[in-house]
Amino acid sequence: MATLIHVTHEAREKMGGIGAVLEGLLTARAYQEAADRTILIGNAELPLAEALPGLQAALYETGGSATGGDALGPDVARALARIEAAYGVRVFYGVRVIAGPLDMRRTPIELVLFDVRDAIREPVNRLKQELWAAYGLESDRFDRDWSYEEWVRLAGPALEAAEALLGPNTAGALLISHEFMGLPALLAARLRMPDLRTVYWAHEVPPVRDLIEKRSDERLVFHEAMRTASGQRAYETLLRESGGFKQALVSRAHRAHHIFAVSDAVAQELALLAPEFRRTPTDVVYNGLPVRPIGLDDRLRSRSRLKNYLEALLGFRPDYLFTHVARAVPSKSLERDLVVLEHLDDRLADAGRSAALVVLATDGGRRTGDLVREMESAYGWPVRHRVGWPDLVKGEVAFGQAVEAYNRRARATRAVLVNQFGFDRASCGERVPEDLSFRDLRQGSDVEFGQSAYEPFGIAQLETLAFGGICVISRACGCAQFLARIAGDRMPENVLLAHYAAPAGEDAADLDAERVEHEVAANLARLLAERLPVGREAFERLLASGLELARKMSWQAVSRDYFVPALARCLGAPGRGPERKPPARSRDRRPAREPAS
Repeated sequence: MATLIHVTHEAREKMGGIGAVLEGLLTARAYQEAADRTILIGNAELPLAEALPGLQAALYETGGSATGGDALGPDVARALARIEAAYGVRVFYGVRVIAGPLDMRRTPIELVLFDVRDAIREPVNRLKQELWAAYGLESDRFDRDWSYEEWVRLAGPALEAAEALLGPNTAGALLISHEFMGLPALLAARLRMPDLRTVYWAHEVPPVRDLIEKRSDERLVFHEAMRTASGQRAYETLLRESGGFKQALVSRAHRAHHIFAVSDAVAQELALLAPEFRRTPTDVVYNGLPVRPIGLDDRLRSRSRLKNYLEALLGFRPDYLFTHVARAVPSKSLERDLVVLEHLDDRLADAGRSAALVVLATDGGRRTGDLVREMESAYGWPVRHRVGWPDLVKGEVAFGQAVEAYNRRARATRAVLVNQFGFDRASCGERVPEDLSFRDLRQGSDVEFGQSAYEPFGIAQLETLAFGGICVISRACGCAQFLARIAGDRMPENVLLAHYAAPAGEDAADLDAERVEHEVAANLARLLAERLPVGREAFERLLASGLELARKMSWQAVSRDYFVPALARCLGAPGRGPERKPPARSRDRRPAREPAS
């Protein structure tokens, strides 16, 4: 049995993809049989302004009344107080209960949060010197970027808290850095706690995502170029030139004892950052799917509730329900949904049928219920939008405007952008039926889109699979590789794979990306028109085939077949230690001894 320490920006609560991974993994039976103790470490503003989701017990809190008593132990209490004084941080330690996908299982975990905003500069700068000496990491280039600085400040307190909680024996303990946020702690652990095993869990390759989001001309050629040695060399150069703290951190992640990559593509892409990744033990640990068998009547009831909502919004009751749950960022390629819908529109109109697409995507954080009701009453949100907070911001703007333009010309289809976290009346306004929930959005969907240009895995794209939905995903998604491994050549009618890529032999400089995407979308629309269910028998067939495939891709299956074997290999195999010899370079480039802020 192992003690697993996860360092993540979603320790406090679920905010996105890593939170969804933790919910599914930590509540899987196979995980719990392999790990007898789970500790989540992350950053937060303390004292907490709001109650933590699932908080079971607050055992220690800087300046608070929480006391752990016998459950905490005097040694741990003294250690946490010592960390506060030595690093100038605030600390929260407690027990939080994590609910699994679809609320099927729950599990208690230990939670350690630090507020590092007022950290003392001397221990932070001392760690920066160590990171430069061992890894050539130039913190002075990035310490004005809070997205880098806060995680360097976390590293020292996090490791001392881990030592206090683990006690004298680190055998069977493993520190896992989820993405770049935990890498300063992982790299520091290789120096300060050499007996502690470490894993870098690559949920994506951040410099690659940044490149594709900033350079739209790359999105049709990247994955094809990766198939050739010359293409890989070209992207190695581009990524080195892009620089930035994510590149600096992730390119050193091979110093971990082991790498977990969420897809075969991510494992390959890591080698673009540093050749050492090819020599670092790496396991592909796919993400899993939430799976809860339901009957057809339950599915049809969810469809009916969704139709009630859309009828209140749009003034008509659609025959089919399309959905897309994602972040509103360029790599998700939300506009491709509208292109498919446009090609499907005439087919549905000619057949006397209709459809509505609900896109649940935000790039601006959660709006309060009062703000939502104000927008709803003032101008009809979410059918109509206005640019600027509390409505369209950042990545929401272009897509929100495209949705309104589409609706003005469509015949049988409409799209609705719900740029909000949550999907219920409290989150989305008075026109939401009281009995409607996010679960209905998954169970009632006929088609879930996920046509990303860059998608390391893509859980949301397949979340409707177990409920009989048709999943339209791009081959760029890492989950397409998992699908191919599980289904082989017998892909069920629940899955449509879109291949958005430059035609063979076509030069990227001459590529008409709009033409390519319309051609792919037109073919998808044709296939969708053939597969959309008509009659109870068709719904039953899709429900059965989707559930059969989803069960093979569930969190329990992933944990049992991929995570637990990878964990055993990591805990049982020796790894490379850090090279302490500093790189040959001018000494005047070392991190300056300036205030940590």
